[in-house]
Amino acid sequence: MKRFLKYAVYYSAALLFIIFNLVLLDIKYEKPVEEEIKPKIVLISHVYANPYWQQVRLGAEKAAKERGVIIDFQGPDTASVEEGIRLIKMAYAAKVSGIIAYVQDETRYNDVINKVIEGGIPLVTIDSDAENSKRLAYVGTDNVEAGRVGGREVIRQIGTEGKVGIIMGGKSVKNQIERVEGFKDYINSNSNIVIAAIESSDSYLLEAELAAKKILNQHPDVKALFCTSALDGLGAAKAVKGLGLTGKVKIICFDDLPETLDNIEKGVITSTVVQKPYLMGYKAVNIIMDNIEGKTTKGLFITDVLVVDKENLDEFRKQQQGYYSEIQ
Repeated sequence: MKRFLKYAVYYSAALLFIIFNLVLLDIKYEKPVEEEIKPKIVLISHVYANPYWQQVRLGAEKAAKERGVIIDFQGPDTASVEEGIRLIKMAYAAKVSGIIAYVQDETRYNDVINKVIEGGIPLVTIDSDAENSKRLAYVGTDNVEAGRVGGREVIRQIGTEGKVGIIMGGKSVKNQIERVEGFKDYINSNSNIVIAAIESSDSYLLEAELAAKKILNQHPDVKALFCTSALDGLGAAKAVKGLGLTGKVKIICFDDLPETLDNIEKGVITSTVVQKPYLMGYKAVNIIMDNIEGKTTKGLFITDVLVVDKENLDEFRKQQQGYYSEIQ
């Protein structure tokens, strides 16, 4: 009897061992659940760290969450046509689902944009266009008209006589050229204002400050500075404060960075032409996804601008807070 019990224990243990290992093998070789592969859209900015482009990124990521797509946000560390084109080529070689790209120099971007489209990848330009390329759509400001808005605001602030200086975020950058073009067109048609100097910051804060100081030191009779990119106004504000010219030299700039609005409140910046970067990013992703899903969406999608000054600053901030809380 004891021998029987001994063998029974051995056999039971062996059986349990075999069953346990079979279970382990079944778990080990269980067919993995396949994860859905989401489309990837590459968003290529002007300069990666520029705060304006972080707003574009937020809008793109909001739309991406809604449409089930991944955003890969990229951009040069410094303003560079070559690097911008290289990033488009890399995205194309990686066979991403779509590309949203800022255009610095239309003539140099057209070929690579056309190649992407001909290769079957949808590409949308944002903030600065390449209208002579085969891009599907452009999302952003009418930059010539925005320049005219800036010209109208300068005349409102200093009248129809006097000298102004211009600081632009790159003398070879398309949307910056267009804003200056619109500005010149408006003041030439509606005033006797003279442009004393045009300097470039390449969209860097320090360079904008140095450019403003150069203009004001060389032309002490300048009444206003017109600044065409987001960081130019902040650089000009630093220069004006440093030279003790707050309130004496008007600053009309672009965009609604928190520091820009703070400087309006303090009376350093006179007014700013506000664009809609969040909406640009949001709309661009939806255009790409519509095309991927078979709904052909092409053409111009122009976002409007608003002039913000001390008079409407509080109301604008309230609207801004409500808008961002709604889209979170």
